[in-house]
Amino acid sequence: MNAHLKEFGDHPFKASMVNLVAMNMQTGGPLTELKQLLQQIKDELIALSQATDQQSEFNLRKSQVDIAKLQAFLEQVQADLDNQRQEQTSLQNELSTLTNRVKDDQTSLDRNGKGQNDAADRLAAENADFSAKQSDYSDAILACKEAQRLLLNLKTGETSLIQLTQDTKMNLVQTKENFQKIKEILEQHSKKSSLTLFQPIIEGLAEMTSKVNPETLNNVLSLISRLITVLQEGLDQLEANHKVQVENLTRLVTDLKNERQTLQLSLATGNNRVKEINSRLNELDGLINISNALVEVTQLNIVDATNDTNLSVAESENQKVSRTTEIDIVDRLIQYINEKLSE
Repeated sequence: MNAHLKEFGDHPFKASMVNLVAMNMQTGGPLTELKQLLQQIKDELIALSQATDQQSEFNLRKSQVDIAKLQAFLEQVQADLDNQRQEQTSLQNELSTLTNRVKDDQTSLDRNGKGQNDAADRLAAENADFSAKQSDYSDAILACKEAQRLLLNLKTGETSLIQLTQDTKMNLVQTKENFQKIKEILEQHSKKSSLTLFQPIIEGLAEMTSKVNPETLNNVLSLISRLITVLQEGLDQLEANHKVQVENLTRLVTDLKNERQTLQLSLATGNNRVKEINSRLNELDGLINISNALVEVTQLNIVDATNDTNLSVAESENQKVSRTTEIDIVDRLIQYINEKLSE
């Protein structure tokens, strides 16, 4: 019997089976029953081996499926991570551009406010300047017309202003005061104007307060008439220029107001978008941290699952070899019993 099992060395199963056969033979049990027992053990070992192989194959397939699922999940998480990082980079670039635009809008808005204030100041200055010049022109024209009226009363003859007032019973004091007032108005206006007509008129009026010279009177009346025309033309031009200036400044103020509304809308839109981007970037920071953690954990799970599968395969191979050895040992013992039965 030992000769048949020599190649199996000190295999534990060998010792158990040798003891089983030896005890049966020592008790005088029939060899045919022993052979049947050994055949039954062999059949059970074959069945166990087949069942173990099937279970091992099932476990291997399941492990491979699990690893494939983990690999697919890892790829999905890595794809999500790549998308999150791309979105993060895109939003950071947009935020940089948007921050500069918001800064430019704010600068433009500040400049717009100064422009509106400047335009309003220019409009107020234009109105004030126009009012003052209009008043000067009006005063000068009225003074000239009053001078015309008074001088026309002197054209009846070579009389002095004093004689005129006595003959016509006019109020001498009032008439002299009117001439003096006209003279003063024209003198004031002559200081502000480059017109050369003022001075001869002023001198003529001064001369005729005491004595009327017909030639001087006619000359002064002619000068006054020309001056009234020139002053009226100047007033008309002043009013036309003022109208153009007011229209231009009003249009400028309107344009600046419209620009301000556009800038305010752009600034508000930009600031809202900045808030949205910062909020999303905060979300992405959390998502990227989660994705990184999932990648790390999944990679470790794949390594662990692969190692477990390899260990399981190795154990299955060892069990298969062990079952084959056990079946061979039983087979040799059956051969030994057959030899004994044939003696």
